[in-house]
This record gives sequence, structure tokens and C-alpha cells, in this order.
Amino acid sequence: LSSSIPTQLGQLTKTEEIFSLHFNSLNSAIPTQLGRLVKITQSFMMLFNSLSSSIPTQLGQLTKTEEIFSLHFNSLNSAIPTQLGRLVKITQSFMMLFNSLSSSIPT
Repeated sequence: LSSSIPTQLGQLTKTEEIFSLHFNSLNSAIPTQLGRLVKITQSFMMLFNSLSSSIPTQLGQLTKTEEIFSLHFNSLNSAIPTQLGRLVKITQSFMMLFNSLSSSIPT
């Protein structure tokens, strides 16, 4: 896949386990609509792309995610939203390395 992420993916609200768009050539901002995927219980992964801009605060609504939250190897370039501190059920990996993020990790 290349180009931008369709905002319509935020309408996949019945997705319950894994949302993965990794190892593509996506080069846009992360749509805020992905924060509607609140039923995801295992993994939210968008690594190894060229995603740019900031991390939407709406991703903090993915509070049922229990295993992996990964945005690493992109071109994200802002502060880490404090709302991501709500992702307290993650047990395996919370990864955002190899970006240009600023600020501390939310608690």
C-alpha cells in the first residue's frame, strides 16, 4: 500500500482483535477516525511506514488494547499525547521508536 490512510478505516468499528497496517509506504497523517476502533483487544500496529505529523489524541480511546501498540519506524514529529497514558492494559509492547517525537512518555 502507498499514499494516505483512508479515513473510512475508522468505520471498521466491529474489528475486535488486530488492526495492522505495517510494512507499507503510507505517507500521511494518522486519521483521527482510527480512534473509533475501540473494540481492538490485541494489537494496533502501524509500524514501518512513513507516517507523518502528530499522533492523534483519539488513539488514547483504544483502551481495550492489551498486547501491542506500535507506531515505530515512521516520521511522526510531535509530542506524545498524554491520552496514550490511558492504554494501561498493554502487556507486551508499546513502541514508538525511530520517529522524531518530543516530550516524555505519558503515565
